[in-house]
Amino acid sequence: MIRRAALMSGVRNPAALTCLLVLLCGCGKQNQSPTESLASVVDVTVQPVASIHIQDVIELDGSVAPSQRADLMARVAGALKEIHYRDGQYVRRGRLLFSIEPETYEQQVKLNEARLAQTRSDFDRQSQLLQERATSQSSVDAALANLQQAEANLALAKISLSYTQIRAPFDGVVGRRQVDVGAYVGASPGGTLLATIQKLSPIYVNAAVGERDVLRLRARVADRAGQGVAEQVPVQATPQGEDQEPEHGELDFVDRQVLPGTGTLAVRGRFANSDGRLLPGYYAKLSIDLGPPREALLVPRAAILSDQQGDFVYIAEGDLARRRGVQTRAARGEFREVLSGLAAGELLIVGGTTKVADGRTVRTQPEAAASGSASR
Repeated sequence: MIRRAALMSGVRNPAALTCLLVLLCGCGKQNQSPTESLASVVDVTVQPVASIHIQDVIELDGSVAPSQRADLMARVAGALKEIHYRDGQYVRRGRLLFSIEPETYEQQVKLNEARLAQTRSDFDRQSQLLQERATSQSSVDAALANLQQAEANLALAKISLSYTQIRAPFDGVVGRRQVDVGAYVGASPGGTLLATIQKLSPIYVNAAVGERDVLRLRARVADRAGQGVAEQVPVQATPQGEDQEPEHGELDFVDRQVLPGTGTLAVRGRFANSDGRLLPGYYAKLSIDLGPPREALLVPRAAILSDQQGDFVYIAEGDLARRRGVQTRAARGEFREVLSGLAAGELLIVGGTTKVADGRTVRTQPEAAASGSASR
């Protein structure tokens, strides 16, 4: 300002003063142009496109079910005499669980044993008389029929007596008892439910594969069968709401018919469940491996844009943004797999894409690149 005042004090011609003011204003505009040019630079974050190991998988919502389940029924009538287990106890096959009062059925066995002895004696006597020609063949045949009937009645009586003891049909966990000691059971048609036993090791996870993944799964199963490999397709299960290491098992069943109403295919995973982590009725995530791990380019879903020309991304080439058309397909989590359009090592713009255009000047700052392995 002092310099400007000094200059003005030395100018006596008004025209010269006007020219001087114009020059000073022009110099001011030239000093502002760098600030205006900086306003057109867009700040973006970038990360290098990396090739990482991924595992192709199908992820499904499944439900846990026991590998075996049986309702323990009272098949003969009588008072429940004793319960030989604790609710929820693990038992071995053949373990005695319930006893029904056996006295009536024991007497039925003794009665039929006596009838059998009588009919056998009668048959022997008739056979001897036939040899002596003192009786007819029809009398011998009738005695034989009575003997066979007595044998059958004795067998049935012994079966009824065996039903007074209800034993575990397989290794498993027996649930809460449905009746108490002293209750009269077995009188209703079909018997009385006493308890339920379930086999929890191994255990199943049932799920349904959607139309989009049916062909991929059938191709995987066909490849395994064509190679003559004995081992099953690996699967993993994680109880819903957990983030722990999944249970590992194998694909146990793939239905051969797609359900017409839903277009889905029923599948089942089999797991050892040695620690009892999976329980019947739980919901679980079932992941089916579709092949060995492979190399692939994964990019964040948020970095992929779309318009009438298709999917595209922006990459940083020096200080310029460049548009790249890409082909992608779904991947696990917040990523998509890039099939074409990008190469490993290129700088992908992952932040600030809404302000970027092809050829726009950008100022980049790095973002942590995706690392580790992913599954799809």
